[in-house]
Amino acid sequence: MNSKARIAIICAVLICVAGVLWMATARHRSLTTLTYSQFLEKVRTGQIANVIVMGSDSGAIQAICRLKDGNAVRTVLPSDYRDAMVAMQDKLVNVEIRDSSSGPLRLFISAMPFLLVLGVWMFLVIRKFPNGRFILPLMDR
Repeated sequence: MNSKARIAIICAVLICVAGVLWMATARHRSLTTLTYSQFLEKVRTGQIANVIVMGSDSGAIQAICRLKDGNAVRTVLPSDYRDAMVAMQDKLVNVEIRDSSSGPLRLFISAMPFLLVLGVWMFLVIRKFPNGRFILPLMDR
């Protein structure tokens, strides 16, 4: 396989990975965002069926809410969201709390810089040593 074919394969793989990441994150971007006040109002009027709270160490906490009409919305809760929890418990909202660092996509996103550096390194090594002699160059002496 010549170097142009290798470059084409590497580019195709990188484009596919970028597409998968874009598709995985596009689902959350398309959700309507509610302010905290709007969220509390919907909870108090009984429009929220369930909430998935994504735990975080950074202060603000993301939550994805399923309304009783079937639509999904998202909101950002403050780090101390006791008032919201009391209101959700009063209205019997199903609350699920998840760790935001869990999930296979999060691991892949965290590893992305390393994988990009590895891809660039492999690209440069393939260009420098097209015959594969980079494995043990000192053994040729």
